[in-house]
This record gives sequence, C-alpha cells and structure tokens, in this order.
Amino acid sequence: MKNIIILILLIPVISFAQRSEISGKVNSSDGEVLFGVNILVKGESRGTLTNEFGEFSINVAPQDTLMFSYVGYVTENIVVGDRDFLNVTMSLDQGSLDEVIVVGYGETKRITNTGSVSSIKAEEIKYVPTASVQNALTGRLPGFFSQQRSGQPGRDGADFFIRGVSSLNGAGNRPLIIVDDIEYSYEQLQQINVNEIESISILKDASTTAIYGIKGANGVLVIKTKRGKIGRPKVNARIESGIQTPIRKPDFLQSYQTALLVNEARANDGLQPMFTDEDLEHFRTGDDPYGHPDVDWYDRIFKDIAYQHNANIDISGGTEKLKYFVSGGAFSQNGLVRDFSSQNSDINNNYFYRRFNYRANLDYDVTESTSLRLDVTSRFGNINQPHNKNVVSEIYDWTKIHPYSSPFLNPNGSYSYAYDTQDNLATINARLANGGYDRIKRTDSNILIGAEQDFSSLVEGLSATLRIAYSSIDETQRSVVRETFPTYHYNPDNDTYTIDPRGNYAYGQYNVQGGQNVSSQNLNIQGFINYDKEFNEDHSISTMLLYNRQSSSFLSNVPSKFKGYTAKVNYNYKDKWILDVNAAYNGTDRFESDDRFGLFPAVGLGYSISEEKFFKDTFSDIQLLKLRASYGVVGSDVTPGNQYLYQQVYQEGGGYYFGYAGYPTVYEGALGNNNVTWEKARKFDVGIDLNMLDNKLSLTLDYFYDYRYDQLVTRQDIPNILGVDISPNNIAETENKGFDGQISYQTKIFDEVQFNSNLVFSYAKNKILYQAEAQKAYPYLQSTGHPIGQPFGYTYIGFYSEEDIANNSDNNPENDVPVPLTDIPVQAGDLKYKDLNGDGVINNFDRGPIGKPNLPTTTYGLSLGLNYKGFSAKVLFQGAFDYSFSVVGKGIEPFQSQFQPIHLSRWTPETADTAEFPRLTTNPNTVNSPSTYMSDFWLVDAWYIRLKTVDVSYQLPERWLPFDINSGRIYINAFNLVTWTSYDKYQQDPEINTNTAGDAYLNQRVVNLGLQVGF
Repeated sequence: MKNIIILILLIPVISFAQRSEISGKVNSSDGEVLFGVNILVKGESRGTLTNEFGEFSINVAPQDTLMFSYVGYVTENIVVGDRDFLNVTMSLDQGSLDEVIVVGYGETKRITNTGSVSSIKAEEIKYVPTASVQNALTGRLPGFFSQQRSGQPGRDGADFFIRGVSSLNGAGNRPLIIVDDIEYSYEQLQQINVNEIESISILKDASTTAIYGIKGANGVLVIKTKRGKIGRPKVNARIESGIQTPIRKPDFLQSYQTALLVNEARANDGLQPMFTDEDLEHFRTGDDPYGHPDVDWYDRIFKDIAYQHNANIDISGGTEKLKYFVSGGAFSQNGLVRDFSSQNSDINNNYFYRRFNYRANLDYDVTESTSLRLDVTSRFGNINQPHNKNVVSEIYDWTKIHPYSSPFLNPNGSYSYAYDTQDNLATINARLANGGYDRIKRTDSNILIGAEQDFSSLVEGLSATLRIAYSSIDETQRSVVRETFPTYHYNPDNDTYTIDPRGNYAYGQYNVQGGQNVSSQNLNIQGFINYDKEFNEDHSISTMLLYNRQSSSFLSNVPSKFKGYTAKVNYNYKDKWILDVNAAYNGTDRFESDDRFGLFPAVGLGYSISEEKFFKDTFSDIQLLKLRASYGVVGSDVTPGNQYLYQQVYQEGGGYYFGYAGYPTVYEGALGNNNVTWEKARKFDVGIDLNMLDNKLSLTLDYFYDYRYDQLVTRQDIPNILGVDISPNNIAETENKGFDGQISYQTKIFDEVQFNSNLVFSYAKNKILYQAEAQKAYPYLQSTGHPIGQPFGYTYIGFYSEEDIANNSDNNPENDVPVPLTDIPVQAGDLKYKDLNGDGVINNFDRGPIGKPNLPTTTYGLSLGLNYKGFSAKVLFQGAFDYSFSVVGKGIEPFQSQFQPIHLSRWTPETADTAEFPRLTTNPNTVNSPSTYMSDFWLVDAWYIRLKTVDVSYQLPERWLPFDINSGRIYINAFNLVTWTSYDKYQQDPEINTNTAGDAYLNQRVVNLGLQVGF
C-alpha cells in the first residue's frame, strides 16, 4: 500500500519530467506577425501569449495539443509530437462571433450586432495590385455594387453604391464615406493607401445609418485606420512591381477591308466608289506603304504592357504611455502610350499617376484617465495625360484618321497629316509627340486632434471625447502646350512633300498654362459623452450623445454648414436580446433657416435564440442563430448642383441696344422654392446570422425594403407656357428592395491544409413610383413604374427586306410596311422597328422601354483560399448580371467609328438571312444610327464574370532570413486576370458607361510580384 501511495505522488513529477520546452512563431496568412495570440494546452489551464514579434515558448509533452486563438482568426489546434519549434499560420475567420465590427462612431461584435453591416479586414485586400480602395472591395462585400468605368492611371477608381440606387438625382446615390469618424469625399477615398487601413465596413440599414441623419440615406462606408499597440517597434516593409495590359484590346479592320466597305457604303448611297481596283490591289498587297498606307493606329500608339510600382513601410509599437503607428508609401503607375519624344519634342506626354502618402497615428495616455490622440496624414498625387486629348477616342474617331490616311512617318522621318479628312489633322503620333501634356497636382491633408477623459472615478462607465479635425485639398493644373509644328503629305509618285494646309513650317515654342482647380477646407468638431455599464453580469447598457459641427468651403464660395446632435442607446441582455435605438437631429444650410433640421430615428432588435438553454441542449452544432430587424428614417441633403434652391436667382443676360449704345441686362432665373427640404428614406431590414459546425460554417442573410420619398426633381407636368424655369420640388417617390448575404466555410484538409471559401451575393431592384411626369400619349412612354435609368427606344424586329421596299412602292396601302417619316428613304437592309401604337408610321410614339438600366441588379463574389505550411493561394471570382449597355457614335457607327470586325457581318442581298449588322451607309442620320434611333438592337443584355484577383505566396522560413528580419513573404498576384462576357457585338469592357462611344481608357489587367518583410 505504501508503494502505491508513493507511485501516485510521483505521477505529476514523472509527467512534468516528460515535458520539454517548445518555442515557435505565429504569423497571419499574409505574413505579418501576430502579437497577443492566446496559446493554451488543450484540457488544461496552462498557457501563454505571443510577444510583439509573434514568438512564444511553453513547456509541453509530446501528446499535448496546443490551441492558438486570436480575435478575428480561425482557432488552430496543433499536436506537439516530437517537434521543438512551431511555425503557425493563422487565417482570418470570416464568421467569428467575437469579430469586432466598426460602425458609426463606435464598434460592436457580430454576436451583438442588430444592424445590417458588412465588414472586411484590410489584410484581405491590401495586396490587391490596384491604386483604389473601392476597386479592391469589388466582389468582397454583400451589398456593394461597383462599376469601373475607366482604367486611366489616377482615374480608375470605380463608382460604387450600397444596395444599388434609390434616388432620381445622380449624385444623390453616393454613399457617405467616413474615415476615423471624419467625412471624406470620393476623391479623397481614392487617394488612401490601403496599407494604412485596419478594417472597412459598409452600413446598409436604418439601425446603422440613422446615426448620420441627414447624410445617411445612401448607406455609409466606414474605414478605421491602424493604430499602435504596446510593444517593441515593429517594422513592416513591402515592395512590389507589376505589369499592366488591357483587359480587352480593340481590333480594327485593315486598309484593304476598310476600302472595300467604304466603296460598298457609297454604292448603297448611289455614290461613285472612292477607290479603284488598282487602289484596292495596292491595299491588299501592301506594296505601296506611302501611297496606300495601312496603319493599325491602336498598335502603333499603344504598347502591350506598362509598369507599376508600389512601396510601403510602417512602424508601430509603444509603451504604456505612448503608442504609435507611422507609415509611408509611394505608388507609381505608367500609361500604355508609346514614347514619341524626339530632339524636336523632348516632352513625353504619356499617361501616368504618382502618389506619395504618409500617416502618423499617435495615442498618448497623459494620466490613467486622460488620453490624447493625434492623427496626421497627407497624400500627394500627380496625374499626367496628353494635352486636351483622349487617345483611345482619337483612335476610334473616323473623322480624324483612317487606316489609309497617312503613313506613320514619312520616308524622311517627318510627321504626316491625315490629308483625306476634313480637318487635315496631324497624325496621332505627331500630336502626341508635340502637343504637350496636362498635369494635375493634388495635395490632400488631414489632421485630427482628440482628447478622451474617463470619468469612471465619478460615475462608473462614463467618459467624454472631444475631436477637432481639419482637412484641406489643393489641386492645381499645369499644361505645357505647343500649338504649331510642321507636318507633310508625301507623294511617292513624284517624291514630293506638301506642307499641311495650316502652313506650319517651324516648331513653335511650348507655352505653359496653369491654374487652381480645387482649394477647399473642412473643419469638423465633435463632442461625445459615452456611458457603458454592466449590471448583474446579465444586463449591459451603452449610450452615446454626440454634438457634431462641420464647415466646408470651396474656392471662394460661401462655406457650407452642417450641425447636428445624435443619441444612441444599446441594451444587451445576456447576448440574447439586443436593442439599439438611434436618433439624429441635424441639418444643413442648404435649406431655409426655419426648415433646416430634421429628426431621423431608427430602432434595431436582435434575438440570439442560440443563447437559450433549450437550444444549446438540442442543437449543439449551432453556435449562433440570431434574428434581427430594423426600421427607421434617414435623409439625404444632396440637392441638384448643391445650390441654395430656396433662393430666387437673377442672371446676367446679353446686351440690349438703345440706339447705338448697348446696355447689360438681367433676367429671372429658376423660381426659388421656399419649401425645399431633404430627401427621406424609410428603411426596413430583416436578417439572420448563423454559425455552426464549430464556427466552420457561417451565414448572413438580409432582406431589405427602402422607400425613398420627398425626392428633389424638376416637375415635368407644368406647361412651358409658364415662361420661366422652376426649381426642383420634393415630390418624387421610388422604392428599392432586394436581398444580400454571405456564406463562409473554413476547415482543415488532412490536418495540414487550411481551406476557406466565401460567397457574397447581392440583389437590388428599384422602381419609380411617382415623379410628376407630363401625361404621355401612351402608357408605355411613361417612366413611372420602371426602374431608375430605364432606357427607352425602338423595338428591333429584323431588317427591311427588298420585298418590304417593293410593297411600299406598289401604291397598294394594304401592303405597306410601317417606316419612319424621314427625309432619307428606307432601304433594304435597314433596321426595322415595331409599330407599337399601330398607326402605320414609325415615330417617337413607338419608343418604349427596352433592355435594362446600366447598373447590375445582381452581383456575386466567390473567394477560395488554401494554406499549407508556408504556402498560401487565394482566388476571387466576381460577376455582375442583369443590366444593359449600348455604344453609340465613334464607338460603333460606320463613318464615325473605325471599321470593326462586326461590320463584316453587315446586311447585303447575299447575306440577308445571316446578317448581324445593318447595311452600310455614309449617312449618319438613317434609322441605322443608334445616336438618332436608339433601339434594342444596340442594347446588350449583359453579364460578365471576372477572375478578379489571384494571390499565391510563400512564407519564408526564419532560418532563411538575414540580419534581424523576423518574417518574410514573397508573393505573386494578379488583378482582372480573365474576363468572360455575354456579348460579341462590342469590343468595349463590360463595365463601360452606356450610351457613350465606349472610348474610355481601357481597364487594365495587372500581374504583380512582391516581397514583404518584417523586423
């Protein structure tokens, strides 16, 4: 018995003797060390934390399992085995219950949130090789709709909307942008370096946006920047370089094919051919490059690739007293235009974008209860482009140049001009080489000073905060312009050169022009009182009172003012029942003094049924099941033109003569509207949050309904006999409804491979309920009842046949086919339209709703990721569906646009059954012109899917790292890698703006190589 007792007493000693020290390091999947990771021995209370370098050590036995947990990351369980060092990589948790979500003037957790909020950690997007934050967010957040209209360096930021659009005022659909609780503009957002950002949220319902009152109707994008943490200085540096190529490069027909089509079009119009058989043979063989040129202007003007570079460094750390985060970055993006500079033109006017930025966020604890905050940031940007020129448009434009207009350069190296066009312009390369450039220099500066006082010694949970923020924007333009330079037409028949008709024999001097585009200042003062208290461990209450005042000035205009008060109350019972009540009372000086302020209340309710004991006992695999709903009223103070619409305005008119003397005149402008007020939105949202299978699977789903009323529009039901314009009135009504959500799944495969996936989806459909339209002759002509931006036009039913034309000429009305009443007779091969009202004539009364608006109703994003030891791979597929677009003018129309492959499929008597394009004509005003007769023939019901981003990286083992480097990551990533579309009629990008020539700078595909290191 004595021996047994001794053995029992020795068991703990023997067990401890089997333990040995194991050390390791913990990094995020993006290569940054994680400080403060909680490490526990499974089944025991023993544990430790990682230090500021992500390092740890602990005594363990081989059979022990270590649990690594960190807020916002997937918990890792690792069996020790015979290892003495562990490299641990933690992945972001898409559905963590304790994930901190940034909302208006505060934070919440997913488990206690009642509103509709979508959020993302900046770590998920900071390696996306794009200059604009909004581009990196595409396809990653439910409810986020974006369209990148251009790929021009410095101007490639996507337009974005939260849950689609609801307002009939274009600018009235832009979301509010808040960075560290301070309002930013769209342009300022595009300037932000994502390396400075910690997290991004979009607030979508009344419960989360009513706190912004008169500015919250369009949703809110909230950004929180990084701040320092206690610990030794941590240095992270990143350098990367990438190549850009166009997503979709336009293809134009060569001179031979173009000449054939020109002759055919002239024959269709009863004109003599422009080119003889001999000309056509020269074009076909290419044996006369100067007399019969064949120049692909796109390929000769644009390069295949351009380069971009990015470098960032940040330092963070701190003591109990002072914490700091300091960062700097430089981004450079070049354009695709070739360098045409020479000894006579030493100015290269390519597109380019340069951005430099720095940020310093400091937190200083003066005492245990008093802390100060100082945020200073500036961004310096340069945007360069050819002077007064859209190069893509120049290439598309038939009126300026043809493929056979002139050689690229004359035999003696001189520049040529397009001698066969009306304006005889110098060739595109000549104008690029000599025309000069426009350069915009912009400086954005922000400074925020804050103080927080904890009054818990007087009243537990009470604190107060004061913030003063100042921002300024200075933007100037500098143009270097040369007006004159010589160009010649070379005649190979007699080897002579003819000077251009303007007679410019010498190179003119460059002139420098400049001016200030923007000079604005913004002063914002905020005062908070917060009270947070927990009662009996079951009840907690959190309240906030806010005073907010803002003054903004632009150039020499009168400053605009905003002032408001906000109250917020949150009640939480055991994380089971959550109640949020918000109310804002605020206003702006855009409205009459007696009618400037409004009350914007909202309420949100959440019920976590998963916190009920019966539910936990019955459904142990479900960690969270929360139902939530919200309702409230929010506003939008955006007025058309941002004018003071309540004022009566008078404007200067032309001179009026009494005898021989002229006198100035004044005329009455639009009638002022004394009752003008803000737009209002009633927002209803109901949602569900679900976590199950040990939080491996998470789901968020919301249904929403927005009713937007008192919208400012100009009445269309007042007769013009009134004789004066009227200001917009608060009369229009629309609705917007739909759903959005997110499904995430993460697990381990073979205990070594971490797999994660995330699907986001959004659907938003709007409708005009009322807008004071004039009574139309037919109901189908009304915009009311259709979506915002609904296109109208003719309904295409085929091509007029030769039989149709013969029937209209046989003097038998019974055989007549409806045709437009135009001065240009319809011919066989012209587009044929439906006679909607049955009156036998095609006119404006036959224009009905066609296609869909240009903004997609449906978007998806699917991201997939794998981590294996130090390797990581991520892909994102993004798609947009259910929208339309058309291209007009120089983008597609013959003799306005260069001839394109689609023109080879034009109607001819031989191809009448298979034609995909109307007959060719030199006349721009026939029924075949989308500029004159828009129809659904030109409107494409579009969708696209992009392989939006790809990221493959390798976390370098620490033994490979020299000097004091403690982490290293090498990676290759891509942006807009592959695009699939639903159309082939157009060559433009699927995100192009509808009803335009589609000649924007092409969106870019980027492939990027980078290195990130930490010290």
